[in-house]
Amino acid sequence: LYTKLLEGCPGLILPPDKNQKSESNIYWVYGVEVAPSVSCDADAVMKRLAAAKVGTRPFFWPMHEQPVFEPMGFFKGQSFPVAERIARRGFYIPSGLALEDHEVEEVARRIRKVMEEIVSADGGYSK
Repeated sequence: LYTKLLEGCPGLILPPDKNQKSESNIYWVYGVEVAPSVSCDADAVMKRLAAAKVGTRPFFWPMHEQPVFEPMGFFKGQSFPVAERIARRGFYIPSGLALEDHEVEEVARRIRKVMEEIVSADGGYSK
């Protein structure tokens, strides 16, 4: 339902419905990414969504940047640009079996409104 409701939402990249093998995504969680053309990162968007009463969670942090591994020398000097990008620009929106359609619709409406405000403040955006 989120895919249908958020399709074309300015400034957001939605998860693919199918992978390269045409296998369907089951959406254990529903993650979105702030488009590169948007000047703010996921943290700023999540703060705006919190003010709009939409709960979010950040994407998992890349293994090579987790402090627990630093003293062990793991991943020293390594860079993983895709993991770094999505960790900073991605977040999860409310999902779960307990959410009813009208709640998903309201969350999507609030997300769209916040993203439209952000993109408008950025001076517009074209996909």
